[in-house]
Amino acid sequence: MKILSKMLLTAVLLLSAGLLFAAPKTNEKPDWVSGWRTMYPDETYIAQLGKAVGKNAADEAKNNAANAVAQYVQTTVQSEVQSNTVFTTETRANGTMGTSTKKTNSQDIKLSVDLTLSSLEFTEPWYNKKEKAWYCVAYVSREKTWEQYRPNLQAARDKLFAFYKAAENTSEPLYRIRYYAQSHDYEQAFYEAFSFSRLFSVPLTEQHYGADALFVSGVQALSAEEKSRCTFAIEVSDDVQSFVYQKLKDCLSSGGYTVKNKGEEAEYTVNAALILSDSPAGDLHVISPSLELSVNGKTATVFSYAKTAANFHGLKEDIVKAKAAKAIADEIGKSFMQEFTDTLGKDADDALSQLLAL
Repeated sequence: MKILSKMLLTAVLLLSAGLLFAAPKTNEKPDWVSGWRTMYPDETYIAQLGKAVGKNAADEAKNNAANAVAQYVQTTVQSEVQSNTVFTTETRANGTMGTSTKKTNSQDIKLSVDLTLSSLEFTEPWYNKKEKAWYCVAYVSREKTWEQYRPNLQAARDKLFAFYKAAENTSEPLYRIRYYAQSHDYEQAFYEAFSFSRLFSVPLTEQHYGADALFVSGVQALSAEEKSRCTFAIEVSDDVQSFVYQKLKDCLSSGGYTVKNKGEEAEYTVNAALILSDSPAGDLHVISPSLELSVNGKTATVFSYAKTAANFHGLKEDIVKAKAAKAIADEIGKSFMQEFTDTLGKDADDALSQLLAL
């Protein structure tokens, strides 16, 4: 009996020793602590290390790691957008010169951060007894986050390219210029989304949208090419001292358009009728000036314009009419190009508006 008891005791001791020998060290340093950059390479992951001091600070270490990822994303997005911002001088549709810039949208930065954090994973926090601190790595797959963000980039791309499609489908060069000008704000949104997408994965962004970005970069050149095709001939009936003709020529030229000499063939013809109605009052000539104008393409009228001015009166008819004609020319100078730019082709925008509303 004693022998049996000794054998059982020996077996228990040996078993206990074996278990102790096989038991893992509870505070063994994981590989990721010193090599987390290697385990979560930057080309594949967005990863950051979090640290918190205190025996019960494991959750704090996780939170610090998550905050570090959020800060990294925010800073990198701002840097990415800034580095991809292009400052270009361009001629806008109304003929003015402007600088094109792309600004970071704080809502888009928040979206980028939220998307990243929604897919965040963590290593098991590790406690460093010597430092009395917890460590944890927060990481997220770039490809996974890129796929989550992709619908935003695709939506920005589709809205922008709707303008390009509309430009491609119209036969009127003036309408194409209009669509290119209208695309400006959507171009900015696309570039921002493109930059954010590159934050998550440069290879995937370039593979799927690099060609689109390259095309967008050349749109201003396309617009300038279309504008060079938009030549104008001006015909004014009953003009006085060419006041109206000269003012229309000045307006179109200042807008970047070419005005052909009289008799030369042009893409568009400006047909203007100066109306100087005379309502005599005794010896006085009372002139009521007005203008009716249309811009006609090869197949249709693309723009209509009308203007009036205050009455002029005097004894000499030619002098009064000259004053009235000059007044109409002054009104043209104030409003013609603005109305031309604002209302040109609006009747052709319905289908595009419906598409953008989708």
